[in-house]
Formats: sequence, structure tokens, C-alpha cells
Amino acid sequence: MRRLAHSKIAIIVIIFFLLVSLLMAYYLFRPRYYSHAAENYIFSPGANSRHLADDLERLDIITYPRLFRLALRLEGVGTSLKGGEYYFPSGISLQKLINKLRDGDVVRYEVTIVDGWTFKQAMTVLENNPYLQHRLKGMTAAQVASALHLKHENPEGLFLPETYQYTWPDSDQDILQRAAKALQLVLHSEWQNRTTGLIYKTPYQALIAASLVQRESGNDPERPIISGVIYRRLMMRMRLQIDPTVIYALGDHYQGKLTRKDMRVKSPYNTYLHYGLPPTPIALVSADAIYAALHPNEGDQLYFVAKGDGTHHFSSSLKAHDRAVLKYLLGK
Repeated sequence: MRRLAHSKIAIIVIIFFLLVSLLMAYYLFRPRYYSHAAENYIFSPGANSRHLADDLERLDIITYPRLFRLALRLEGVGTSLKGGEYYFPSGISLQKLINKLRDGDVVRYEVTIVDGWTFKQAMTVLENNPYLQHRLKGMTAAQVASALHLKHENPEGLFLPETYQYTWPDSDQDILQRAAKALQLVLHSEWQNRTTGLIYKTPYQALIAASLVQRESGNDPERPIISGVIYRRLMMRMRLQIDPTVIYALGDHYQGKLTRKDMRVKSPYNTYLHYGLPPTPIALVSADAIYAALHPNEGDQLYFVAKGDGTHHFSSSLKAHDRAVLKYLLGK
């Protein structure tokens, strides 16, 4: 009789645990649908599983918060939750939700800084990004440079154009710090392998030259040729006469087409008036433009004019250049 009684108890216990297991599986694996289509939830670093469960219940993502906390402990993530912003779409199971928390599968965003942009344009994009924390908003360029501990007071050209991924709670300052570090890595590497001799005394001067190459052409095969023109004109102490430097000097006053009056604008950036490089870069430069600036073409071209199709005509003499200007700019 005792054996029979013990067998019945064992069967009851087994059935009980089976029922509990089935209920737990149903609780964990069934899709959870709620009134809103999706929910982005920010789990602050340092918060515990109680806070998490209470928040998710308030957001109508889970029911039975104590059972949810038990499930977290059974999964071994109750004390190792990773802070961040999580995306929980309607229809997700609690098991998948827990997996996200365990793996730190946080929401990832992207922001793109485009080569050829000015620092001002990049800051506008960052300031208008709704998912970044804004620590630099309202600062002057010099204040931004100071906050980022840059070596130069003017931050123009000191950030590598790229698409940067980020997560909550990254800020505009975090993005620019990464972009500044990436730029220095590229510039340092290319400087070590340069073929430019002594014309550029510092990597910063090479960066200025790279910004001129960047703004003059989006055509990669032409960049070393344009770089060669700039390099040879500097060697021969000729004015660079680079249109984008005038455009940069004009700033918001540029109307889309340069005039003779524009060419006389009094600015250290106006390479029609001043010899040598402008005082700072005039744009954010790609790695390709930096490479081109430090590996100029070895030809004899000293002039170039835009052909109107994104490419340029290069000349070795002023006479040939004048003919090209008549053909491509004046249509004669």
C-alpha cells in the first residue's frame, strides 16, 4: 500500500511539474500582441530586474512580472542585464525578448557624414538627428574643438566622412570623437607612405591640400592629377587659383556661380589673391583624397578647367589652358 501511495504521489508530482513546465513554456513562447505596433524601451544601466519587469508591465508588454523575473533567473540573466535601448515589436515572445536582453541586442542607428561637406554642414545633420544626445548644440566651432580636445582651434576638415553606427545614449560628441580619431589614423598612415617630398611640412598641410582635391573633383581617377597640379604650383610659387577656396570664403554669400567680384573677396582662403595653401582645410575629406594629396601625379600639368560633365581638361601651358577655357566655359 505504501508503495502504491508513493507511486501516486510521484505521478502527481510529475504531472504537476509537467503542467508547470507547459504553462511556463506557454508563457515564454507564445507571441505577445499589444495595442501598439512596437515599443522602444530604454533600460538604464544599473537598474535591476524588478525595475525592468515593472516597466514592461506598465507598457503592457508583459503580464505577471514576478513570473517574468523568475524566467530571467532561470535563464541566468537576472543579475547581468545589459543597459541600452531595446526594440520589442508586437508579436514577440517573452523568450525572444529575454534573448535580446541577454545578448545586449540593442537598437543600432546610423549617421552619415559625407565627404566634401563642411564642418557646418556636418554639425547641422548631427543637430537634427533625433536619436543622438546633443551635447554640442549651440557651441561655436572653437568651443566644439575645445570640447573634443582637438589640436586646432578650427575643426574644419578634422573628421573622417563615414557612416557611423551608434546606440543609446551616444551623443554628437561621441560621433565626432570617433570621426576625429578615424581621420588621424588615416592621415598618419598615409603621411608615413607619402611621395610628396618637402612641400608639405606637416600632415595638417597635407590635409589642407586633400580638402582642395576633394572639393575640386568627385572623380577618383582625376584626383592624383589635380593633386599633381596643386603640388607643382606650390613648388613653382604660383597662386593655386582654386575656385572652391573662394566659395568657402564667401560662405552663405555664395549664390551658386562665381563672379569677378567674388574672385576679389578679401579672405585668407581666396587662393586667387594669396599664395600658398589656405589656413585650414575647406571641407571634410575622404581617405582617397588624402591618398591622392600625398601621392600626386608626376605629369607636367599646371592648369585645369571643368568640362561640365564632372571631369576636367588639364593643360601644361597657359596658352593651352586659355583655349580650354574658351571651349568648355565660354562655348567657343
